[in-house]
Parts: sequence; structure tokens; C-alpha cells
Amino acid sequence: MRTRLVVANWKMNGSFALLDEMLSILEPLMDKTASEVVLCPPDVLLSSMKSAVEGTQIAVGAQNVHSEVSGAFTGETSAGLLQECGVQWCIVGHSERRNLFAETDEFIRSKTETLLKHGIRPILCIGESLEQREAGKHEEVVIAQLGKGLAGLAVDDQNRCVVAYEPIWAIGTGKTATPEEANSMHKIIRKELESLASPEVAEKMQILYGGSVNAENAETLLSQSEIDGALVGGASLKTAAFPQIVVAGS
Repeated sequence: MRTRLVVANWKMNGSFALLDEMLSILEPLMDKTASEVVLCPPDVLLSSMKSAVEGTQIAVGAQNVHSEVSGAFTGETSAGLLQECGVQWCIVGHSERRNLFAETDEFIRSKTETLLKHGIRPILCIGESLEQREAGKHEEVVIAQLGKGLAGLAVDDQNRCVVAYEPIWAIGTGKTATPEEANSMHKIIRKELESLASPEVAEKMQILYGGSVNAENAETLLSQSEIDGALVGGASLKTAAFPQIVVAGS
């Protein structure tokens, strides 16, 4: 049985005050849910979060990392520094990084390897655009991103990865893939993992859905057979909504 995983991606939002408020609401809920919970705030909040979640079941996550361990990369953050901030998880391959910052599959793959070497679990985001879906290329695109992100990793490393399926057309738009559409793509991803990795890895790997997940649709999405959790954007900043997503279906 795969554990449910709910990840909050705050993107370039939030504050120290919001972090304190969100944690104060979430902490009492952790005994009422079977979900693992990861908060990924902006990097400047990570050190404070490390101290605040100590002794709780809430994990520290990051939104990005550089593939190099150090160097002249102004504005970037190394895996070593994330490690010092208590980071256990890190998002890689988010469509905003791919599209706005021209990150390639090769660069994303190198980030994944760097994270694994530092004991940080990668959350690999994959997903198609509206144009690709309408052209019937959505399966091809998602399978290619998955293969370039995970192929060739050792089995132990593959087992430490999580995949997040985020159709680009549903991110921050208010549009959501229907539960059936999302579950169908998750089945395709899991089937591809069987040949890419192994049936054992495919069975164990958590596959999350992301794309306008909110308090209203979370329970229906998370009740699907192949959806093991959610990567939540805008709703993760709302102290009334995100806790409802965390306990949905528990």
C-alpha cells in the first residue's frame, strides 16, 4: 500500500507569518491523517521551517536546486545548503522551470542525481501542454519526460523518487483534468515505469496529481486508484483550504 503524499508548492509566495500560521493549523491534524505532508516554501523560509517542524510529521521541501554542488551560479541554491536547512524533498522539472527558465530534460536529470547524492528525495514533474493534448501527443510527451528523468538510475535511487503528473493546461488556470483523465494518465505512467524501471518500482512509486487541486476536488481526485497524492499550488497558501486537502479521504 502506497502512502498518500500531499505537497505544497508555494512558488514565489508566502511569508514568515503565513508559515507560522499554516504550521500551527497543520500540526494538530497530523494524527488525523494518513498522508505525508511536505511544505515547499521559498528558500528564504527553509531555515525557519526546519526549526518549526522539528518533532512533527511535516517535512521540509524545496522548490528548486542547481545540479552543481557549488560555483559561480548567482542566485542559485546548492543541494548541500538545502541539506543544512533540513530539506528532505525537492521539486524538479516543474513546467514553470521548463518554460520560463528553459530547463532541459538533461538539466533536470542532473538535478535529480545531485539531490539523490545528498539524500534529498526528488519530486519529478511531468506534463503536457494544451496544444500537445489536443494534438493527441500527451502520452508521448509525458512518457518521454519520464524516461529522460528516471532512466538509468539505480533501483534504490528510483525507489526514492516521486513523480508528479501536472498537465500544464491545468496549472493555476482553475481547469482540472477530470478524475478519470488524471487516473488514466497515472495508469500509463505506472505501466511505463514497469519497463523503465521494474514492476516492483512501479508498484511502490508514489504518483501525484497536480493542477488546480483545491479543497472542493481533492477528495474525488485522491480517491482514484492510481493517484497517490497531490502537488498543490495556489490552494496550499490558503489556511482554510490546504488543511482540508491534507485530510481529504482520510
